[in-house]
Amino acid sequence: MTAVLFRLPRMRHPLLRALAAAVGVLIIGATLVFGIFIFLGLAAIGATVWAARQLSKPSPATTATPQPAATPNRPTPHGVIEGEFVVVRGPVSPPR
Repeated sequence: MTAVLFRLPRMRHPLLRALAAAVGVLIIGATLVFGIFIFLGLAAIGATVWAARQLSKPSPATTATPQPAATPNRPTPHGVIEGEFVVVRGPVSPPR
């Protein structure tokens, strides 16, 4: 039903058909060119933001902090998970 509502009558004159095809090609071409310019604009904005963020970061050579001495790699006992953790103790509610 909706296909019938949006259907245009077919043009019978050959020049009118060629003109309609040319207009369609021009519209598609203009849309592609417009899209390319939008893409290039967004890429330029993205590159500018990226460059500004890179330049605002301090360089790694100026922010060198002394590293702690490395501990020798010892095998961990079975059942021990290596890592940093914090023990949180608080009010314990009884299980329901």
